[in-house]
Amino acid sequence: MPPVRFYLPDKIPADMPSSPDVYWLGFRGHMRSGVYAWTVQTFQRLRAAGFPCELTDQLPADGILVAHRKSVPRDFVPPAGVLFVCLRADATFHPFAHLHVVLNRSALSWWYPSAYMPHWPQPGLIPRDPARGDVWQNAAFFGDPGCIAEEMQGPEWEATLRELELTWHFVGPDKWHDFREVDVLVAVRGFDRHRHGNKPPTKLFNAWHAGAPAVLGRESAYQHERSDPLDYLEVGSFAEVVAALRKLKEEPDLRRAMIVHGRERARESAPAAITGRWREFFEKVATPAYETLRQSSGWKRTLFRWNGILKTNAQDLRERFWR
Repeated sequence: MPPVRFYLPDKIPADMPSSPDVYWLGFRGHMRSGVYAWTVQTFQRLRAAGFPCELTDQLPADGILVAHRKSVPRDFVPPAGVLFVCLRADATFHPFAHLHVVLNRSALSWWYPSAYMPHWPQPGLIPRDPARGDVWQNAAFFGDPGCIAEEMQGPEWEATLRELELTWHFVGPDKWHDFREVDVLVAVRGFDRHRHGNKPPTKLFNAWHAGAPAVLGRESAYQHERSDPLDYLEVGSFAEVVAALRKLKEEPDLRRAMIVHGRERARESAPAAITGRWREFFEKVATPAYETLRQSSGWKRTLFRWNGILKTNAQDLRERFWR
């Protein structure tokens, strides 16, 4: 294996937990940057599994560089002996990356060589308290205020939920790992035709791991993962949200079935399973690409650089005219 280095743009915080199972808000004040969730957690889980890799705040001169898209500027060009693997997350592709890792199958691109990798479930996740049984009381959304439909914010929405005998909980980042009192997870970004091709199915994974039924919008990430009606209830309008919640309220057997089914599906996105996929990516995709890079001629390196410049110009034009 060539050296595999996960890169952070700043000094590694001294108080950073050594375990990826700890829910930590310390990186840049919160985990919402995604840098910790992608870079550090992936490094820690691979290292714990015995995979040779390191975490560094220095850009390497050789080997495989793994960096979050927000960790390197757009004009960064990797040295000749470095294979650059970009963790795209929900940002743009990097023009000079040799490979991208995307969190939604819809983001796979022929122009930007890429591989799909499921995102990690929430670190330190506390499942729903099994003692709650068939209790129907709390509906919750985990995320930023801008990530839920306008129709599902405010007093009218809360009044609708009261009719369904539910209390609405808009969970802040300090509690994103705590599902103990959640009886149903609700996550809908909007009711338009946007399929959010750069967003992950993390909320669905978390619901499965937490033991909570989920009502989710028509997003590509969820649809790609769906293989059974019990995976989650899909909604495309406000009326469908209300109907789905009413159905869950009136059918406790359905809730129980979704919870049991979710436990089975959760095995696919368990940390050990995702760690195995990462190992396979490095062994079967990144390492062969690195060896090819090492043997490439000067004109191929020049072609790579010009290809990156072309992609940079294309991104500039897109941002200018399609904001």
